[in-house]
Amino acid sequence: MFQITSWVYRMKKKLVFLGVGIILVTIAFSGCQEEATLVDKTFENISFDSEILELVNGSLDITENKEITTRVDVTLYFKNLLDEDISVKYLVEFCDKNDNVLYNKSYEIKNFPAEYTEVSPDSFLYTGQNVADFDHVNVRVLSHEVIE
Repeated sequence: MFQITSWVYRMKKKLVFLGVGIILVTIAFSGCQEEATLVDKTFENISFDSEILELVNGSLDITENKEITTRVDVTLYFKNLLDEDISVKYLVEFCDKNDNVLYNKSYEIKNFPAEYTEVSPDSFLYTGQNVADFDHVNVRVLSHEVIE
């Protein structure tokens, strides 16, 4: 009788350890999902040159998943350097390392007062097919018009 009780006790003990082990392994693997991370860069990788506008602030928000870029969001703040009110059209180009344009979008700021700082009305978002190749942003002024 003592041998059977001892054997049952050892089996229960093994089952308890096995159950705890399965629970611990399950918990360990449930935390292994990789989530997207946000890498915030300011002015870095943004190219801008203009005599009528100043880039006061610019930010790039790059979302990565498993170290592969999946989304790029750029926000630009300009200052009118002229002593006159203007309307200005500019182009935002998302480029790869070889300066090939992956995606571009233009925007117009109408009635931009002299010496005034403007936030772009929208962030420029790129999530296109070649977003993983993204390296930098080029911003160019396409045209401007003095408002009388």
